[in-house]
Amino acid sequence: MNIEIRKLTPDLAEEYAHFFDETPHDVNIDERKCYCVTWRSDAAYADNSDHWFPSREERRKRAIQFIKSGSLQGYLAYHNNKIVGWCNANADCQGCVDYLREYWPIEEYRTDIKVKSIFCFVIAPDMQRKGIATQLVEHICKDAANDGFDFVEAYPSIKPTDATHHYVGFLEMYEKCGFTIQAEKGGKVVMRKELNSNK
Repeated sequence: MNIEIRKLTPDLAEEYAHFFDETPHDVNIDERKCYCVTWRSDAAYADNSDHWFPSREERRKRAIQFIKSGSLQGYLAYHNNKIVGWCNANADCQGCVDYLREYWPIEEYRTDIKVKSIFCFVIAPDMQRKGIATQLVEHICKDAANDGFDFVEAYPSIKPTDATHHYVGFLEMYEKCGFTIQAEKGGKVVMRKELNSNK
């Protein structure tokens, strides 16, 4: 299948929002559409705003703002010039990683190691199980290596309990992409792919 991967840029903000408008996710509860506003760079939390906003409309509006400011980062997958997938991958989201550390065995932040984190995926229902998430991960790793990152990190569960936990991606997919388990606690794993073998 011919898939094109594009980095999320400000000019794609409206297209991104439209993809979330029409794509079911989060157990198909329309009001809970997240627009992926939680996983954004630390600068977007400077005004002490919450990670979650009270309405779908507010989350949509904030997502567009965050994309235009560069706070919401990631990659879009296109098929026939239409968005069919999204992956949130951010290196400036230390607050998000600190939050995840409450549940995942993530090592403490180190200034001498550059890590890009993969937080979540949304794939259009009719395009699932076609390898799109895998292609997104491979593209992210390639870009991260070119940008001088030491690792790409992800936070799946060994056995997701239900569909709401699938958004982080599956352990087997990361293994296929060359990730290995760095730490495991209570069924939650930290997976890393090494990009720079000099550290």
